[in-house]
Amino acid sequence: MTSSTGGGMPPGPRVSPTDASAAPATELRRELGLWDLVLLNVVAIVGLRWWLTSAGGYGYAALPLWVLAFLCFFVPSGLAVIDLTTRYPEEGGIYAWTKHAFGDGHGFISGWCLWTNNLVYFPHLLIFTVGNLVFMLGAKHKGLEASPPFMAAVSLVIFWIAVWMNIRGLRYGRWLNNLGAYGTWIPAALLIGIGAVALARYGAATPYEPSGLIPVFSLGTVSFFSTICFGFSGLDLGALMCEEIVEPRKNVPRAIFISGGIITLIYVLGTAALLVALPQQNIGLLDGVAAAIAVVQEKMGFGFLAGFSALLIALGGVGGVSAWLAGCSRIPFCAGIDRYLPPAFGRLHPRYASPHVALLITGGISSLLIFVGFIGVDVEQAYLFLADFTIVVYFIPYLYLFAALLKLGVPGTAPAGAITVPGGRAGTVLVAVVGFLTTLVAIVFALVPPGGSNFWVFEAKILGGCALLLGFGGLLYRRGRRAA
Repeated sequence: MTSSTGGGMPPGPRVSPTDASAAPATELRRELGLWDLVLLNVVAIVGLRWWLTSAGGYGYAALPLWVLAFLCFFVPSGLAVIDLTTRYPEEGGIYAWTKHAFGDGHGFISGWCLWTNNLVYFPHLLIFTVGNLVFMLGAKHKGLEASPPFMAAVSLVIFWIAVWMNIRGLRYGRWLNNLGAYGTWIPAALLIGIGAVALARYGAATPYEPSGLIPVFSLGTVSFFSTICFGFSGLDLGALMCEEIVEPRKNVPRAIFISGGIITLIYVLGTAALLVALPQQNIGLLDGVAAAIAVVQEKMGFGFLAGFSALLIALGGVGGVSAWLAGCSRIPFCAGIDRYLPPAFGRLHPRYASPHVALLITGGISSLLIFVGFIGVDVEQAYLFLADFTIVVYFIPYLYLFAALLKLGVPGTAPAGAITVPGGRAGTVLVAVVGFLTTLVAIVFALVPPGGSNFWVFEAKILGGCALLLGFGGLLYRRGRRAA
């Protein structure tokens, strides 16, 4: 492991110190090719649930907000990831880049936020996934959606399937990611196609007026902007596994360009199709996409697409869990190698060459959060709170991402083969500043409580949880530094 002031890791697979003394040595294996990365980005970033909050809450005014988030957040984050990945193609992504820019302490905090955010994000994503499985079972089972014991139990089963697949290595775990990506694309394409047919035959279920495209500035609107920026986040995921990617300097930028176009089209066209298919007030949080397909297919006289789409959407959720589990587990793995976490975190499985200890501990903590998260609250309350909390915590590493680009993206310092931000130093500064300010605004907007919530209780939960998280991370870093 190189120091934070070094020139980057030498090329080749990383060997953990725990395994380096063993015979034979166990190394990370380069398993992810270009198409694996494209599918990884799609399944990790595209959340069909973001259509639901956007279309259900904001109607056609959501469309220009998607475009604004694309220009101010998605494009800058993609350019930043391409620049820093091709400068420093190291395992750990943002964790490694922040270390190079600001030292080990900041590197640990950025990685800590990224890892612990995912511990909370898994229950949030699994609620949506199981909600679609319930929809597939039919109307008579819809009550299961509001049953915390059922939702928690099924969430845990799905989650540990993903853990097991990833312990077997990316050779197996990537297939779960790839299937999940197809489970995202197919229902998205179905809904967009059905929306076009419904518009031609029946008109828009949500009435359209040109004035409806103009967002009305309100607390709800600014809070929603944070949500759609979060919906565009995740292009950094592949870089967390950089030393497990075939030719990362070539394939990471290509995957970002290809998947970026696909993701943007899915979000914008999908939101519009959902509004065409369903009245705005009928779009639900947990099953709105499948419900929209069901309404239109009933008008057309056939009845198999909705259940099929709900199954695919659930598969997409499983793939998303697997993708984020694979990526975020590399943070404690790298921190274990650096000995800021116990060295056991840095072990690789002797057969599968996966960070199995980091995966198992991530799985154990998330399972506890899944169980505790359903105690004393209904499912929709849990979903909304987890969404706001993960937005705030996850965007802290993005502040580091853009700050690291600003510091490291100096012309003339990039190694051969690096792809830098267009426009030289001025272009780099523009991308970093726009991305940083948009991220900061998104964090502030995410602190706006949803309608009907008690302001002080909401802020105490979000800010108190963040303070505890950062404080505990700081304590772990100081303890690890003394031990190292």
